[in-house]
Amino acid sequence: MCAVAESRWFQQDVIVVVENPSDQPNLERLQLACHVFGAELLLVQDAKPQDPRCRKSLDLLKEGYDSKFRISNSTTNCMKELRKEGTRSLATALDEHSVSIYDTCFDCGKIALWFGQEKHGLTDEAIAAAHERIFIPMAGMVQSLNVAASAAVILAEVARQRVFNFPVQKWPADKSEATKESTGGYAQDVVDKTNHLESARTEKFMAIARKRQRGLVVVLHDPDRLDAGAMLRACDAFGVAEVHFVFEATKAFDPLANRQVMKSEGSNLWVCSRVFHKAGDCFEHLTQRGFTHALLSPDPQQPSEMVFESRLGLEPQVALWLGRPPAPSMTRLGLPGVGKALAASNFVALVLAELVRQRNSGSATCWRLTPDEQLSYLKWCTAVHAKRHPSVSQGEGFEGFEGAMSPEYERLGRLRAELARQGW
Repeated sequence: MCAVAESRWFQQDVIVVVENPSDQPNLERLQLACHVFGAELLLVQDAKPQDPRCRKSLDLLKEGYDSKFRISNSTTNCMKELRKEGTRSLATALDEHSVSIYDTCFDCGKIALWFGQEKHGLTDEAIAAAHERIFIPMAGMVQSLNVAASAAVILAEVARQRVFNFPVQKWPADKSEATKESTGGYAQDVVDKTNHLESARTEKFMAIARKRQRGLVVVLHDPDRLDAGAMLRACDAFGVAEVHFVFEATKAFDPLANRQVMKSEGSNLWVCSRVFHKAGDCFEHLTQRGFTHALLSPDPQQPSEMVFESRLGLEPQVALWLGRPPAPSMTRLGLPGVGKALAASNFVALVLAELVRQRNSGSATCWRLTPDEQLSYLKWCTAVHAKRHPSVSQGEGFEGFEGAMSPEYERLGRLRAELARQGW
């Protein structure tokens, strides 16, 4: 199958267009994603871009990467050229006219996928001139990914339809007020039980709980500190319930080694994370809770199960590991048949998007936390917050909760204090 996939992988007639890209590492990850999925990269560089980093990032890309890409000097000229070539332009945008990528047919003809600059997004001109507007359905708190991750997710859906001949599956819509209440409103009994807590903090944690996918955990084993922020954002966007960090090869409490991970404290997922110092401990913890384990394998040279053919998204509890496998018999998820590996954060986003798509192919609400689960989740978030901010009271009924007594949080608290003393 790998040989067949590889021979067809680079015949997709797909162009990725990015307006005024300003983040050079993101641009490199984007170019790698285009190479993996056989798409052409076209960069629109205005003569006087709003962000001064745009020209610098493009110059660095020219110097440091060997893949080919085209450059256009304006959105207007780029649109004209694409129309002459008979290319259908699809703009990524979040508005009332946008259609889910899972409701969009990508299986024929030349298409151009338009992405905006990281800070300002697509220009009004590009959105208005596009034939269609599309978006990536997300289940979490945030509704956007970085450009490279977004491109990887959409290119994967294009490959799913074109290369592997999977049909378009409509994304289910909420059809009843009861459904809307279960996904978007507060459960009244949860509110009643938490009214003694600080309202703003409770509301924040409840909002996080309402956007979590039941039984979906990601384990980051010695994550790349420069890629950790993008991984956390992808986890947040697709409603991951918990993120577990395992620090073994990396010194967990070396600020220089893990600065990017620790700087991710502002993420919504920071209050629902755990820290382990041995992969075996994390593996045992999740196994005892009944989780099915799978290893994310971005390396195409490693034998693995095709992401699109896996049914892990329908498992009631699944833990996705990125890093070294704690057990040799773990299922591997990958993209066999391609030449290079995606950036880790892009691969995490791609797999999470596919698993959430599988979960939502039926009822979109069956994976949401119940009111009792929301209350338990809220207690955990509050306990973690109180442990990291000792001056803040936990509130009645939260004493002795699992998260409050966990030793990894005590060690993390000492790290925070040490970072504060160093002026971080």
